[in-house]
Amino acid sequence: MKILKTPPQGMREFTADQKAIRNYIQNLILEHYQTFGFQQIETPCVENIALLSSGQGGENEKLIFKILKRGEKLAKSTMDDLADLGLRFDLTVPLARFYANNMGQLPKVNKFIQIGNVWRAERPQKGRYRQFTQCDIDVIGDSTYLAELELISATTSTLKQFGLEEFEVKINDRRLLMAIANYCGFDEDEAGEVFIILDKLDKIGLKGITQEFAASDLDQGKLDTFLQVVTSFLEHSFEDFIAANAEQNIVPQEIMNDLKFVIDTVNEEAGSDLDVGFDLSLVRGMGYYTGMIFEVKVKGYSWSIAGGGRYDKMIGRFLGGKQQVPACGFSIGFERLALILDESGFEIPDARKRIALLGGKDMESIKAMRAHAAELREKGNAVILDYKAKNMGKQLDDFKAAGYTAFAFVNPGEELELRDLS
Repeated sequence: MKILKTPPQGMREFTADQKAIRNYIQNLILEHYQTFGFQQIETPCVENIALLSSGQGGENEKLIFKILKRGEKLAKSTMDDLADLGLRFDLTVPLARFYANNMGQLPKVNKFIQIGNVWRAERPQKGRYRQFTQCDIDVIGDSTYLAELELISATTSTLKQFGLEEFEVKINDRRLLMAIANYCGFDEDEAGEVFIILDKLDKIGLKGITQEFAASDLDQGKLDTFLQVVTSFLEHSFEDFIAANAEQNIVPQEIMNDLKFVIDTVNEEAGSDLDVGFDLSLVRGMGYYTGMIFEVKVKGYSWSIAGGGRYDKMIGRFLGGKQQVPACGFSIGFERLALILDESGFEIPDARKRIALLGGKDMESIKAMRAHAAELREKGNAVILDYKAKNMGKQLDDFKAAGYTAFAFVNPGEELELRDLS
């Protein structure tokens, strides 16, 4: 049997240079999130299949990498019960389990960070892989829109750390969408199908979703009413939308007031640096969202670079439905951020010197190289040791390509003379 040397489809490997950039991005995200009071936790990459298939992950539950039972357990399993574990498809479902398991020793309000790999068995494409990294922040225990404000501010200011300035934040509310759906006569299950089609509005336009509605098995009369309401609201600015809704009384005014406060507050704080606005077509695919939802897009890219929302009912399912725990989160699409930075020629702004020391293979030269390296490293420099090559030009070019900025020849008993590589 031929053994493949390439990674499995949708999985990637990274060179040292690529990994250095990814580490830098992760560390900067982590450090900046911590300035907002978020604290890092870690959950397992493997979860019980019952948790991952509990109906809280939306379409992603169809993309689980399942793990077969082992040994005697596998032999006794039926075809419908071969797997007992699976790789997590996001970080939110494991977080809900984590909180329910540890809530007795946690404060009332918690601000969590999670950075880690997740897996989805989907068709790979640009910016979308079967194994990828997510960077999540979540506020658990705060039912007010202070949580949304902190999440939006933390995420957008973090993205600015990478020089990204031309991006926009779109905000909607699942309660608003559900109110419109109920007004048109749809129940909760039917509304989910309607929202999946509505979510495609920015890709296929109003004509496209009209065609998809016509091809669906849903009640066409209700769909016609839904399209009339959506079309009417899309023709208005957000302020006019609020006024029109006040007349028709389709969406509870409290929801509209909350949305307006959050949008206005973020815009006031950000000034002209950020474009924050209402987007009626924003749905978010996960079935667990219960309130405000948001996405961030970078100018020049059709897909979002970050997204999230409120999911107040998820944790309560772990507690037997006896109590509800308010929760809200925002996730940066790490792979898409890395792709955008790569295409823009991003380089790590490393203030340290990266120095290559070259010497002979004799014992005295090796000792001298190590002594000089120790002194330079104590001063915060990155130092690599190597022997002098016959093709010195090629050796120095390789060091330069690897990001080294200076080099020196080491001769026992002589002072070190650093030379520029740039």
